[in-house]
Amino acid sequence: MKFTWGTGIFLFLVVFLAACAVFIYFAMNQQVNLVHKDYYEKGVDYSEQMKVDERSKPFARSFETKSTDKFFVVEVDETLLNKMDSGTIHMYRPSDKTKDIKNSFKTGGASVKQNFQFEKKALISGRYILKVTWFMDGTKYEVNRPVNVQ
Repeated sequence: MKFTWGTGIFLFLVVFLAACAVFIYFAMNQQVNLVHKDYYEKGVDYSEQMKVDERSKPFARSFETKSTDKFFVVEVDETLLNKMDSGTIHMYRPSDKTKDIKNSFKTGGASVKQNFQFEKKALISGRYILKVTWFMDGTKYEVNRPVNVQ
């Protein structure tokens, strides 16, 4: 068989198309972790989120974190806790959404515990974002803080 320029072009196109097919197969099997499932819809409501962040700034120091041997503890200032109606404490793992942990609470005007505990065996070592969202008198507040779990 004689190797001509036509054969070379044909072989180049076959190799190129095979490489494209392999890349497309590889790309289709990659896991896509967006920040939220409804990422684009949340972008539309960003101005509302900016208002929530602005009114939450005075409460940023009301949450303290500490780590014990078995638990990761979030302590809430008692005066703020007595004013809260309900809320959620979310340990958000940016690199893997399957490792997120979310706890809800409802105070109902009664005095509740100040500490919220997460078992360390449920958390993996590394960076999390602590998101505390609560309602006071029907108004939403939210504080986000990066934390490291060891």
